[in-house]
Amino acid sequence: MRLSQFGYYADFFISLALIATMLGLAILLPTWLMLGQWAMFAFVGTAGWTFIEYVVHRWLYHHVPFFRDVHAAHHAEPNAHIGAPPIVGIALIFAVFFVPSAGIHLTAASGLTTGVLVGYVSYMLVHHAAHYWTINPGSWLHRARRHHALHHHHSETCNFGITTTIWDHVFRTAVTSSGEQARSRLGAR
Repeated sequence: MRLSQFGYYADFFISLALIATMLGLAILLPTWLMLGQWAMFAFVGTAGWTFIEYVVHRWLYHHVPFFRDVHAAHHAEPNAHIGAPPIVGIALIFAVFFVPSAGIHLTAASGLTTGVLVGYVSYMLVHHAAHYWTINPGSWLHRARRHHALHHHHSETCNFGITTTIWDHVFRTAVTSSGEQARSRLGAR
């Protein structure tokens, strides 16, 4: 779906505002132990996001008809503002992570959801940078951009990770800049 500039950038700012709000509330937790638990859940959410990002990009965006068609438009016009309508991603994150875990414990729900939102913002930022920014060669962001560019220009069957390449190595979908299948240190024989 083609978005206006407002629609394209809205999730960046809304997500950052939600992260800041939940972090602010976490700082007000009554004990250091609870703050530590919140931080642990936030870490788990951020790390878990990398797997969610890989799964959504590889299987949802490239195999499920409606999502595949929208994502194909992004591949056809990589610099166009194409994506989900504002708030949809954020609402899904709250529905999938906050709502079920809030029944267990609000600290866990808040930390986990904040972590997933941090991952989501990281994904949006790295993906945006890969398509729009001039990036200094040799930097981590430049390597992430090359990894994503190979997905667009070499083969849509590789390099699904945006914020990290770890899952591409785990599932052997990583392709190097020379177009060769990367040898995974995680289980290569």
